[in-house]
Amino acid sequence: MATEQKSARRQYGCLGVACALLVAGMSAEAQGQLSKMLPDAVRRIMAGDRLRISVQEDPSLNRVYTVAGDGTVDLGFVGRLVLEELAIDEAADFIERKLEESYFKQATVGIEISEFVEGAILVVGALHSPGTIAFRGDQMVTLMEVITMSGGLTREAAGNEVRILRWKAGGGMGRQILTVDVQTMLETLDFSRDQFLRPRDIVFVPSLGASETRKEFLALGAVGAPGFHPHTDGLDVIRTVMRIGGIARDGIWSAARILRPDKTGAYQVIPVDLGRLFGAAETSLNVPVLAGDIFFVPYAEQASRGQVYLLGEVAKPGAVSLGMGQENTLARLLLTGGGLGKFANDSKIRILREAPDGTRQTLYVDVGRIIKTGNFDEDVPLQNGDVVIVPEKLLSF
Repeated sequence: MATEQKSARRQYGCLGVACALLVAGMSAEAQGQLSKMLPDAVRRIMAGDRLRISVQEDPSLNRVYTVAGDGTVDLGFVGRLVLEELAIDEAADFIERKLEESYFKQATVGIEISEFVEGAILVVGALHSPGTIAFRGDQMVTLMEVITMSGGLTREAAGNEVRILRWKAGGGMGRQILTVDVQTMLETLDFSRDQFLRPRDIVFVPSLGASETRKEFLALGAVGAPGFHPHTDGLDVIRTVMRIGGIARDGIWSAARILRPDKTGAYQVIPVDLGRLFGAAETSLNVPVLAGDIFFVPYAEQASRGQVYLLGEVAKPGAVSLGMGQENTLARLLLTGGGLGKFANDSKIRILREAPDGTRQTLYVDVGRIIKTGNFDEDVPLQNGDVVIVPEKLLSF
């Protein structure tokens, strides 16, 4: 029975690829009508998706799991598994192999997407109507459709150098850069190189002036004046921040980036911690900004996996954001967030967590022992919405 199910999933995957090829040759209107009819097999799992996973051999694993910002799912005693970028059938096969390696002679896993990640597509550059396009992970939209929805390319657009900036898998701040020759697709009506877009993609259409004279730079994200700005000799990060109208209130200063193109069309990522530059006057971070650079400051919602809430005997009670690209565990968060209060009972710290079925779970963690021994293997990963309660010590006289 399990073999038949696996075979059926693989046949379904082939059907998905065939559908994708068929859709690539359709008009934008026809693609939009068909977008919600496409099978899950043509879509890859993304961070933020909620997956309903069932294991026939162990119903205790049957629940809805959220794909974390680093692309993993915490599958109970199996551990954290990286599922991002896998198709549904590939993810099911992967979990089956993990279960069969250590736990079951034969495993039967079913996966469906319970809730799709959401995130707008940002369209900037030489288009008639640049802006944002609301998008959800169960929809399918192509680069050509988004360009059409944005009014099409302007006369000054460098249509052969359209770029898609996409978050890399793994939860860091790096972006993958895809360069697409839209101009040739329009001239030849060959749309085989069109690209499906994802939530939180950035579509950047350079202008011929910027491409040929290299006298502009582009500001994106949480900045006062996003868009193209003239470049002048001697431009550095401080002057750039002043020129683009400063940083938005909900921007993440520590996660700013300069994306610098090279001769191959790829981008070098240069981290810039604006908090240290402006707050601690670390002038070594005031690096030059060159013509053709992209200056990017992410919004808080883009650079966070969510929030946890610290209550009780802690130095800084309140909501704390879970950062992207770092280990968000209980002991580490308490150490970096100001530490425990003077009367904290560090051996009986509680984590209140909502389970996928809506019930409340309580986890007890001996943080004091973790810190004293330095054995952070026992540290507990935090999840969005966790409530951490640090009790007081019972004093005896």
